[in-house]
Amino acid sequence: MLNEIGIEEIRLSGIKDAAEQLRGRFPRTATFTGINTPQRIEADIVDLQVDGVLPPQVEGILYRCGPDPAYPPIAGDDIYVNGDGMVSMYVLAEGRASMRTRYVRTDKFNAEREAGHALFGLYRNPYTDHPSMQGVDRTTANTSMIWHANRLFAIKEDGLAHELDPLTLRTMGKQDFDGRLRSKTMTAHPKMDPVTGEWVFYGYSAAGELSDDIAVAVADADGRLTDEQWLLPPYQSVIHDWAVSQQHAVLPVMPLTTDPERVRAGGPRWAWDPEQTTHLGVLKRNASVDDMVWFDGPARWSFHTLNSFSEGSLVHVDLCVSQAAPWTHKNGDPFDPGLVTQYLTRWTCDLSKRGGEFQEVRLLDGIGVDFPEIDQRYATKAYRHGFLTGKDRDKPVDPLISRGVWFNTLIHIDVQTGETERWYVGDGGNIQEPVFIPRSDDAPEGDGFLVALVNRLPFAHTELIVIDTARFADGPVATVHIPLHIRPTFHGLWVSVEELGYVPHIRPE
Repeated sequence: MLNEIGIEEIRLSGIKDAAEQLRGRFPRTATFTGINTPQRIEADIVDLQVDGVLPPQVEGILYRCGPDPAYPPIAGDDIYVNGDGMVSMYVLAEGRASMRTRYVRTDKFNAEREAGHALFGLYRNPYTDHPSMQGVDRTTANTSMIWHANRLFAIKEDGLAHELDPLTLRTMGKQDFDGRLRSKTMTAHPKMDPVTGEWVFYGYSAAGELSDDIAVAVADADGRLTDEQWLLPPYQSVIHDWAVSQQHAVLPVMPLTTDPERVRAGGPRWAWDPEQTTHLGVLKRNASVDDMVWFDGPARWSFHTLNSFSEGSLVHVDLCVSQAAPWTHKNGDPFDPGLVTQYLTRWTCDLSKRGGEFQEVRLLDGIGVDFPEIDQRYATKAYRHGFLTGKDRDKPVDPLISRGVWFNTLIHIDVQTGETERWYVGDGGNIQEPVFIPRSDDAPEGDGFLVALVNRLPFAHTELIVIDTARFADGPVATVHIPLHIRPTFHGLWVSVEELGYVPHIRPE
């Protein structure tokens, strides 16, 4: 492939230093050092060391997905989210713990693996790719994991979901619902309805990069696509997450916007535009998108939603909100760190008013939060218990950890009373997104276990911790020691032995 392209062509395609890039050296920038150091390891590790006792209710597989660039970027540096999808799985069964890591074999990954170096440029900007990659699917499938109709998927919002074998992690193909899905994209944050078993999702830039279109779709509990409708938003923006209640879906349009001329000139796909307002499109489920009602509010940004529920004419959305996105301003200025801290917030839309302003109330003050989790049995419904990662800046902050996606505190909140509990991960530690496991099918809401990965950067290893929510502040009841640095992942899920239909065990291939 290198002989076909030629060194000079590689330089022209945007590589600042082709010789360095081809030798596999990553830039010594914040994106690729410290806690963000690429792992690039595909491995099986059987019978990991376990301290404490794994609870018998915690039997199944924890899946995690995150960006782990296989090759140094052709632009010389990059943003954290623009890495190849690396899926890790942690099998907990019969008191034993094992793990497996594999890259998702996307079209992008396969093309670069064949070439032996990067061929794709800036995040969401195909105009910065090598000319030979024109028209190649750029998605990295690096954001979240979905289990639906007994099938496992890895997803990133700029493409279709990629199906993986749940035990080997072999990539099996893209999910287009047997050719019925017209949208070229699918959110990494679909919502699973615990009542109907439906997979409710959307895709923005549904017709392809730089398109304004949004597709809203539903697949039934058996994995059949039952609905797909398209609409145009007030303006084109990132829609990373959304909200779904039993009665409604809410699409947030926030001022992280695009400028096609800037993108075609090789600039960033997204930029913060504080002159725009936030719009919430509320749609009754199973209704026509023509009936969507729009509510307005000040410029806001949110990555992730905790939960949503409807209460008469009121639609509540609980999510992590900041005054600006951690992205470059549209005039080229860097973002203001003082404006990007996210706080747990409730947005409420009153449908009896048929539009107007949405209401905003902060649910948790004093600590920045993200990566929220709930008892998924209460997704789309009224609920009480939420779990989040937080940044407690009163604790020691290691400069090699406090860059990009890092958190040092796990938080439990009762959203009805405002009461909270906290567990500090310890100096030199970073906790990744927690996943909740009920103690039993009929356990009260929030009664169960949290599983999460913890980076111990000074020791270059990772822990999988299990916390009993009945003794939240006491910390882990079991700790699985992983002799690898697992680059911070974004999202994952727990699939129980009952859902799998068998007791899983990893056996090296």
